[in-house]
Amino acid sequence: MRPWLRYLLAFVVFAHGFVYARIGAVLPGEIKQWSGRSWLLGSAVTGEPLVVLSRVLHVAAGVLILACSVALAFNHPWWRPLAIVGSAVGLVAFAVFWDGQARFLAEEGAIGAGVSLVLLICALAL
Repeated sequence: MRPWLRYLLAFVVFAHGFVYARIGAVLPGEIKQWSGRSWLLGSAVTGEPLVVLSRVLHVAAGVLILACSVALAFNHPWWRPLAIVGSAVGLVAFAVFWDGQARFLAEEGAIGAGVSLVLLICALAL
């Protein structure tokens, strides 16, 4: 892969990881429509424990994806495992945070989950 393309991909992955870490640190403050419950977990985890779990998962995914971007920029072989684990944690973070309201999918992180899914598929396929 040409260096400029690798740097461009690393920048896109970095931006994705930065958004995970930034959004995760302030969840759910930015999302007024969030019901405060998880569709996946139901009533098993609610309230402050759910908020803390969502924050931890989002920030962990962000840190892993940021590390992936650095490894990708320097053409280090660790980019692939970091991408796989970071993307998987990001998908779990979305699954835990989403409250089941389909009309608020984009606001609650479906776009980020989609980008994580693409990153996961690319890391597994390459």
